Amino acid sequence: MQQEEINKGSRLIENIMGSTIKIAQENVKDIPLAFLSVEDMKFHQSWKWMMPVVIKIEEDLGYPVMIRGKSCTISADDDTVFEYERDTKLEAIWQAVVNFLEWHEQQ
Repeated sequence: MQQEEINKGSRLIENIMGSTIKIAQENVKDIPLAFLSVEDMKFHQSWKWMMPVVIKIEEDLGYPVMIRGKSCTISADDDTVFEYERDTKLEAIWQAVVNFLEWHEQQ
């Protein structure tokens, strides 16, 4: 991934997550997005960052996210499905989430 693509994806994620990512784990601090530059966001590198985004897509936005092996699928509607297989599970999730959010912003 190019840094420009990572930054664009991080901005899309920040737009739906708000100023803070809430982490529901003991001894783990919430992530204050409002005080970070886009280059410091780690959605593409960290499960701690990415999984609250997946939960938000499923629970708050109401779209199912299926993770299998090194692939991720988000079903937006009957005709729109975001399905990606990558070298790692996290890369596949990141790509599916970013492309889904691009679509979701236009709805």
